[in-house]
Amino acid sequence: MSAVASPGGGAEPPARPDLSILRADDEYEYRPRRGRYIKWGIVLALVIAAVYAWRTAPFEQYVPWLMPEVETATVQRLTAEQASAVLNASGYTYARVRAAVGAKIIGRITALYVDEGDAVAAGDLIAVLDSTDLEASVRRAEASLLESTARLADAVREEVRQRRIVEAGVGPSADLDAATTTLQVARAQVGAARANLDSIRAQLEYTVIRAPVDGVVIERTVEVGEMVAPGGFTSQQATGALVRIADPTSLEVEADINESYIARIELGQPASIRVDAVPDHEYRGSLRQIVPTADRQRAVVQVKVTIDDRDERLVPDMSCTVTFLQEGTDQAALEAEPKVLIPAAAIVTEGGRSYAWVVRDGVLARSSIELGLEQDNDFEVLSGLSGGESVVRQPSAELVEGMRVREVS
Repeated sequence: MSAVASPGGGAEPPARPDLSILRADDEYEYRPRRGRYIKWGIVLALVIAAVYAWRTAPFEQYVPWLMPEVETATVQRLTAEQASAVLNASGYTYARVRAAVGAKIIGRITALYVDEGDAVAAGDLIAVLDSTDLEASVRRAEASLLESTARLADAVREEVRQRRIVEAGVGPSADLDAATTTLQVARAQVGAARANLDSIRAQLEYTVIRAPVDGVVIERTVEVGEMVAPGGFTSQQATGALVRIADPTSLEVEADINESYIARIELGQPASIRVDAVPDHEYRGSLRQIVPTADRQRAVVQVKVTIDDRDERLVPDMSCTVTFLQEGTDQAALEAEPKVLIPAAAIVTEGGRSYAWVVRDGVLARSSIELGLEQDNDFEVLSGLSGGESVVRQPSAELVEGMRVREVS
């Protein structure tokens, strides 16, 4: 390369290359890849969570099919009532002394003196019907009776006069016969008039409706101003009842028993009664009657059970359950403490001591127990269990305390 001449006549040095493009930009700043660290952070958190779960809960909890399978049974808590129960039946309370009070004649109600829940005694006034027409009929019948009585008196006098004439021999006997007949007819008319008056007075009495029995009004179907009639009319029921009365002191239980089980019970058999509306109390009674007929459609026989300790909480038509007890079961026996029974197959005996494997939340626990008498392949537990626990049937030698298992009932 030849030198370039300068204006002064001298030679200039050769031009240097521009290396500025190789200089680092002062404004450029190195930035690491943040996304990569976020990913690794998430992976690390998942690893920590997995390790924590592994340390706090066994792996079998998440893989249940790896746990050993055991057959379990429930420890029973048997009350004295359950132990002596023969048969259970459902039924309803009802009043043995009850009445549906209705009207004997057609009429309009002018007064009502009772409402539902009122206590009444036999003879108390319940309702009054309109009696205007009957009162007029009574007055007319009384007038008719007076007229008939007057005719009878005239016939008596005429019969006496004709008899004296005939006896004196101054008149024919035919006149006496006619007077006698007239007297008999007059007497008959008086009797008819008196009977008519009695009939109308009786109908007038029907307008006053009274309670036939002691008890409590459990239903009222009419109001003042309504028409009533025997057999039902307007708003009355088909039975024609104005009110229904039941004696709460005569409450019993009607229950239906399958005809296949009727041979298990007999008259006088003690019973325990549980009323759904009174769940905290148990009533005592006995079988009073077995109705001697069966319902062919339902294949049941109705029985009636007395309630010995009835109280004011019981009213008719309450649903209840009756448990018939073994003959001879008394109150003292029913108040005995419940028995705890464990299946014989769940008992393990070692060194003269007995224990059972109890399963709580899928974990085995060894529970020492004290046994009593045997009852039908079950043993009474005197201590160690309270009833309701799940125990392992036919436990194997591989079971250990704290082992997680799967229950099979």
